[in-house]
Amino acid sequence: MRQLPWLVALTDEQREWFRTHGRRLAALLLTNLDESPAETRTMSVTEATAEAAGYGRMAAGLGISLSQTVEGFLQFRRPFLHELALFAARRGLDAAATTELIEQAERAMDRLLMATLSAHSIERGIRSLPQPPEFEA
Repeated sequence: MRQLPWLVALTDEQREWFRTHGRRLAALLLTNLDESPAETRTMSVTEATAEAAGYGRMAAGLGISLSQTVEGFLQFRRPFLHELALFAARRGLDAAATTELIEQAERAMDRLLMATLSAHSIERGIRSLPQPPEFEA
């Protein structure tokens, strides 16, 4: 995986934040794709959506552009889907089951990408609003 130029410019703490939240996002996605009860899957995708929104807010707060934010998300998405395909092969899933799993993952990823973009846009909008003047007491 190539290193994103904007990622190199971050501090170690900021990069660790993205790594930690990326791992949590992956774990929540796997829970959503697992054969767990529907309530567990719903809860995991809700939490994953919140994590994705946090990613968008953090990126906007750091001044990372929307296109760079999408680039970072896609950098996470590609290896996740690749690992998911390997998982399906290890599990011995047939072509139809593997296709359904990948399509389910794609739908979840699309939802997460939209949450990321929305949160990024909202955060950027909030930061660009004029600040009220400070009054002396």
